[in-house]
Amino acid sequence: MISTPPPGPWSTQVGGETVALPSTADGIRAALPDERRAEFDAALAELDAAGAPEELRTLRLVWWALETVPGAVEETDAEVARLRAGDYSGVVTLDENGDLVPLGGHEAA
Repeated sequence: MISTPPPGPWSTQVGGETVALPSTADGIRAALPDERRAEFDAALAELDAAGAPEELRTLRLVWWALETVPGAVEETDAEVARLRAGDYSGVVTLDENGDLVPLGGHEAA
């Protein structure tokens, strides 16, 4: 079973610039180098065989979409490392009222 995430464009920031990401399995497959397509197909087949929930499939597709943009995975890895180290500067979350609350000790914009 091949399914796709909700329609609509995906984007991310790389080097301070907004870049478009492919947002369907077919689009991601087409954007990957030939030598990575079999690995991509196997990863999706593994999710299908395991009956993975759609949310997990979408997260996996997002990761593969990042793989199509030079520098995107490296920036994401650096951000995760920063967060794991306890640096939450610039990070905001929503409180119970839906208001932005900074996690890094600074006012939310």
